[in-house]
Formats: sequence, C-alpha cells, structure tokens
Amino acid sequence: MDAALMVVFSVGIALIVGISFYLFSQQVRRWRQNQEEMKQISWTLRNDLRDIWSAKAIRASIAEEKKEAIQKMGPKTFYYLDERQVKDLYPQVFQEPEPKRIQTRETKEVKGGITAKLSVFEPKYERGKAEEVTRDYDVGQIPATMYNKVEQFLFDKGKVVFGLDEFEFDQSEIDGFQSICDEMKGKYNVDIGDEQRATYVLDKTREFALAYIKKLASSSGYIALQDEFIVLNTADDDCTLYYAHPLNDHLLPEDSKVKIQIRCSRSSLTASGSSTFQKGKSVKITSLGKVVSWNDKDKILEVSPIAIY
Repeated sequence: MDAALMVVFSVGIALIVGISFYLFSQQVRRWRQNQEEMKQISWTLRNDLRDIWSAKAIRASIAEEKKEAIQKMGPKTFYYLDERQVKDLYPQVFQEPEPKRIQTRETKEVKGGITAKLSVFEPKYERGKAEEVTRDYDVGQIPATMYNKVEQFLFDKGKVVFGLDEFEFDQSEIDGFQSICDEMKGKYNVDIGDEQRATYVLDKTREFALAYIKKLASSSGYIALQDEFIVLNTADDDCTLYYAHPLNDHLLPEDSKVKIQIRCSRSSLTASGSSTFQKGKSVKITSLGKVVSWNDKDKILEVSPIAIY
C-alpha cells in the first residue's frame, strides 16, 4: 500500500470515528435533555396533583349539603309518623322527667282613683287589694313535637348518616387526570385521545360505584333520605316506597342495580300520606329511618322509617 493510499485510509478512519463520536455525543445530549424534560414533567404533575388534592379539601360534601337542606325545611307536613318508635326514643333522649301539669299564678291589684260626679271631680279612696288567680294547664305529649325534638337531638349529636341516596365520589381524581392530559398535550405535545380519556373515566366511576355499594352494604343506624321515591304498592297492611340509586348509571349492564326501599306500616300513615302514596306515583319525600337490612343478592337497602314528610 503506497503512502497516498495510507493517508486516504487514515483520514477515512478518522472521519468515521469522528462522525460516530459526534452521533454518540448527540445521543447522550438528547438522552440528558429527555431526562431533564421527564424530571420537569414529573415535578409539574406532582405540583398539579398537590393543587388538585388541596382543592378537594375545601369542597363541601353532598352529605353536608343535604343535612343543611333538611334542617332548613321548617314546619313539616307528615305523610307518615311511627308514634310507637317516637315514644320509645323520646325518654331515651330526654331522660329528665317533664311535668304532666303546669300551674301558673297571676296577681292583680286594685287601687283607688278619681271619679267624676257631674262637673265636679271628687276623689275616690279605695283600699288596694291583691287578688291571686291560679290557672292549670295539661301538658300534652304531641307525637309530632316529640319527633321534632328527637330528630334535632340525633342531628346535633351526629347520630344520622346523610346522603346515602346520592352518589358521592372523589371527582378530584378524574379532574386531575383530565388536567394532566391537557397539560401533556399543551406543553409536551403528548396526546391522550378522547377514547382513552373516556375509557379511564368510565372505569374509574364504575370503580367508585362498586366501592359505594360496599358502603351501602355496611351502613347501619339512622339515615336521612331526601329524594323522589316511587310508590310500589299499597297493600292492606303496608306500602313500599322504591328508589333507584343514581350510582346505577355508572355500572355495567350485567351489574346488579341498587335500590333503596322504605316499607311503611299503613297504620302509621297520616291522612295526607294515605292520599299521597298512591301506587305508581312518584313522590318527593324527606325521611328519617333506621337501616334494617342489606339484600346482597338483589342489592336492596331496606329502611324502616320513623317519619316521612
């Protein structure tokens, strides 16, 4: 190999090595740049999620809103009032005996004055005297009044669960996902399509719905309901009010649908209730009752009402 060829060969080798080194250095630079970008994305997403969780903390829950709405209703028109349950609960809540009879006394005093005789005023002197009048009042235990006191006590002491007839879930997770998708698209041109977003939301809300079913299944004690119920039947002994739970909208077709049932004894229906609770009719009610059972097969929460108004 002559000297000229050796020079060309050496230059070629040097050029290849140089190009390879350049390409490698470019790859390293891009890798480092990508690492920095991913680190920046990670910090951005972390900050976004922190802001989302902070916003969640200040949101008023549906349960609190429902409690406030029920407490602001004012005087009640009762459709149903189980006086037996009210009379059982009342002495447990208010243990101090109340008077069966109230006696009041009024004192009157008659004093001297001036009388007119024709056009001449003459003083009339009359000795003052005290007169005492005693009045007796019977204290009647009115069931509606007793119920209102029991209800307020249970509300104040936090003995009542509100909002079980609503579907309350952690919307912040879905909001956070949507916000992150928008930011990835805007800042980094990473597109998460509408179909992928919709699939995530459907899967997530179904996950929340299934978790809420477990919450209903484990519920106990007193619950307050306020929604539109359908009168299923009006048998001789009772009538049943039915409510399809809104979480059903987020279940799959093959999932069992959830219901809340209030079974009313006809003997405790008021005249207003008897005329209102007609079979097939939809009635907006407020009810305080106690959880009786959960039928896991049919997904029915059974509630025994104390009062419906």
